[in-house]
Amino acid sequence: MYQVYTHPKYREHGKEFFKGVEARYAAYAKSLEDKLGIPHEKLTPLICIFVRACVHYALFEDEDHLKSQINVLKETLELFMAKYDPNAAPGAVTE
Repeated sequence: MYQVYTHPKYREHGKEFFKGVEARYAAYAKSLEDKLGIPHEKLTPLICIFVRACVHYALFEDEDHLKSQINVLKETLELFMAKYDPNAAPGAVTE
């Protein structure tokens, strides 16, 4: 997919496509902000990492890569929850 969108013939279309993707991820992050108590500016990159890990797994069936990314995301969410919501239960994400 990236090879197609980076080809000079499709580059502009690729830029537009990925702007839309970023907008959808940002909107999803904003919808989660109140539920998780974490700013959407922090959640948006995490969503991008999650989707990229899932796509990588779908393409290459690399379960180790997927698991390592998911574990990092879980720990990151745990840290963000502790920082932005001191009342959050420890281990809520990683269990």
